[in-house]
Amino acid sequence: MSGPSSDCAAILTNISSYLDGELDATACAAIEAHCATCPHCAPLVQGLRRTVGLCREAGSAPLPEEVRARARDRVRRLLDERTRSDS
Repeated sequence: MSGPSSDCAAILTNISSYLDGELDATACAAIEAHCATCPHCAPLVQGLRRTVGLCREAGSAPLPEEVRARARDRVRRLLDERTRSDS
């Protein structure tokens, strides 16, 4: 099996825009056609798509109240320490 081709480099140059839905239909079709036959790019793009999806899901999940309370407490302590050191 041979390594990635020059087509792979061209595809990967636009992969972020592709995953973000920022490319036109023609560019998307070219990436999808390449990935349909490329054993190097297909798993990479699939993995990146899953990773982006997981990051988006995680970003929309609310923090548990216990975590928020600990964070607020820590910020207050840091501010108090800073105020004391400035005096």
